[in-house]
Amino acid sequence: MAHRVLSLLPLTLAGVASVAWAGECENNFSKSGSVFSGADFSSKVTVPDLSVADAMGQLRGIMIAEKMDVITEDAATGTMLVEQRSTNFVRAVPTLINVSQEGAAAVVEMTVKTEKGQFAKADAMRPYMCQLMAKIKSGKEGKLAGAQGARTQNVADTTFKDVYVFSREIAREAKGNALAVNARHKGRKYSLKGRVDYIQEDGAEYNVSFDIPDESDVLIKVPGDDQPRVGVACLFNSNQLANVLTFRKGDYATFTGSFHRYDDFKRMLWLENCVQTKKKK
Repeated sequence: MAHRVLSLLPLTLAGVASVAWAGECENNFSKSGSVFSGADFSSKVTVPDLSVADAMGQLRGIMIAEKMDVITEDAATGTMLVEQRSTNFVRAVPTLINVSQEGAAAVVEMTVKTEKGQFAKADAMRPYMCQLMAKIKSGKEGKLAGAQGARTQNVADTTFKDVYVFSREIAREAKGNALAVNARHKGRKYSLKGRVDYIQEDGAEYNVSFDIPDESDVLIKVPGDDQPRVGVACLFNSNQLANVLTFRKGDYATFTGSFHRYDDFKRMLWLENCVQTKKKK
């Protein structure tokens, strides 16, 4: 079944002041691909009196304000990858941004990339992208906005999930591109519920793993989900020893921590700085 994209993309941009490069964005807009192969929606604008660094800073702030995660950025090459976070109902939607210098102007190219099976109409994507680009400021105002945007951090909300569901999501992501798993999730906070498996020392920390059944042993399966098991563990700091000593193999628990690392060779991921989340009475 095709997944709708635009229903989840933020469309709170009505009322953005019209600027010259908003019309340029409309004229330069293009689409390639299809719902069957995956589509690219692209456009570009030229913003006068603006450096690459200030454009990058502004775009960071603009995209994070629209509830996007900045996955990676490089000011030297003027590249940035941002992504709408995936949910239980839709896959992640990445947006690739390239900024280059032409004289005193910054040329900003933006491409929203949908995967096969994701559905989005050009008539909806065009105003969405162009209203984002209309937020880019030039001159002194652009310089100030660039400095402010560069300091903006990804929203530090916590995602609550069943640990088995989370494990299968990571397995499917790793099938497409294992390198992208760490780039996408690094630093995100997760609260995972499941059954405790083993508890052991790991250097100065304590490694507490969840019991994750193999996908082949589960009765209800997602069609096409044939990837090997991905283990999930939480790393607790030494000051959490008193709590860790109370954990028991087989007990159900909820642990909250930040995504630390995924190892595709070991098929294992770790959260760090973990704490136990107690049920509210």
